[in-house]
Amino acid sequence: MGVYIEFAKSHWLLSLAMLVVLAALAVNEIIIRMRGLSKINTQTLVNLMNREEALVLDVRTLEEFRAGHIAGAKQVDPAQLATKIDNLLKNKMHPVVLVCAQGQKSLSHAQEVEKLGYKRVYYLAQGMGAWRLDNLPLVK
Repeated sequence: MGVYIEFAKSHWLLSLAMLVVLAALAVNEIIIRMRGLSKINTQTLVNLMNREEALVLDVRTLEEFRAGHIAGAKQVDPAQLATKIDNLLKNKMHPVVLVCAQGQKSLSHAQEVEKLGYKRVYYLAQGMGAWRLDNLPLVK
């Protein structure tokens, strides 16, 4: 423990930067949870798809979607998300899961879907990267 304290004293600027980054991450996570958005993993996504027929919206480009996507997922251009989701889903209590390449873009799009009045909005943590990492099937 003394080694860490000595490091922090010797490199106080680096230590301060680390604390600021950790605080920013914690605040971001709190904001996400307060907004009601849920980050889910691949297993939870599979369960939602199998048990509740969750609508999976893939917000990657059409080329990325064609290279491999989750079975049953709908590719949606983020610019047309509001129009497309209203055409695909009338029940605002039905689960909606947004998926992107790494999980960052799907969070902001999930916030957009939530603002449209949908109550059960999720996004896949680490996106398609997690899906591939877990060796789950892709449709081409």
